[in-house]
Amino acid sequence: MKLNLLSKYRTLLMGIAIMWVMFFHSHVYIGQIKFLELFKRLGYGGVDIFILVSGFGVYFSIYKDNSILNFYKKRALRILPYYYPIVLIVTLIAIKMGIWDWDSLFYNLTMLGYWKNVGLGKIYDWYIPALLFLYLLTPFYYKFFKINKTATTLGAIAAAYIFSYTMHDTYDYLYNLTFRIPHYVIGFWLADFLIRNKEYEFSKLTMVLFAISLFIGVSILYYLYYYTPYFEEYGNYVSPFIFINLPLCIFLCYFFSLFKKYKFPILIFFGTHSLTLFIFHEKILYLCHVLLPRNIENASAFIIAIILAYIWQKLMDSIVNKFTTRKKTTFQKAN
Repeated sequence: MKLNLLSKYRTLLMGIAIMWVMFFHSHVYIGQIKFLELFKRLGYGGVDIFILVSGFGVYFSIYKDNSILNFYKKRALRILPYYYPIVLIVTLIAIKMGIWDWDSLFYNLTMLGYWKNVGLGKIYDWYIPALLFLYLLTPFYYKFFKINKTATTLGAIAAAYIFSYTMHDTYDYLYNLTFRIPHYVIGFWLADFLIRNKEYEFSKLTMVLFAISLFIGVSILYYLYYYTPYFEEYGNYVSPFIFINLPLCIFLCYFFSLFKKYKFPILIFFGTHSLTLFIFHEKILYLCHVLLPRNIENASAFIIAIILAYIWQKLMDSIVNKFTTRKKTTFQKAN
């Protein structure tokens, strides 16, 4: 399998990731089907896929344009216009319903709620603040990365795990971010490697090692979940994904490559709308859980989230495109 398939099927991977996260958030009852039960419980692994794919894509962006200002502008335009209006509306509704206090408005709009550890029950989400933090550090990380790529990558991975475990008592609420940093820098390194080795193909031995790594990671989680009381303990259910995430993405891309003529339209839709689906689904699910009968709440939340995500993204894409086009036109006239 060629490494460039990670780039070719990036959107499909994001589609798999958001569907897995939505399944994880849902209240679907699995019953006694062990495989599906574990698969649902591990749905937070979709975040790991997002982080890996994000690091991979971000590298191409910063490699093509080394301007820090341009990098920040592109990242902000890809997230904030889609995110902030919904956060504002949901926060005001939650305050009106008595679910959140007025201070949640400040914490959500500044994104300080996650960093000040006010509790996930009082803020919109942790993922976007964490992702923006990674983007904030990326240009500075890139400067060190250019000096020694492998050493910088390994150093960042080691530092993330050392911080995660040694600062457990003080900053344990940051584990959702710190345990994901290795995936981000691995994606970063892979993108750079691909640019320098465009036709690189994994050997059979490498694919076997990927399979072994995947098996080890899943086995650890399976054992922790079914045979110990330690699955929920700090880091135990997140850290094993260092063995799972990259091999899983590799094998998914290989699977996609077997169907050369099929475009996987459903996965493309979910991947293209992954951000807006993430923004809407969990909050819509909560409302459906409160307002609707249990037997229809999940399906209703799924359908409503898809409709809202599609409409909202189409609207905001139009606004953002007009804004960027107008700025380019004004710049060209000025010059």
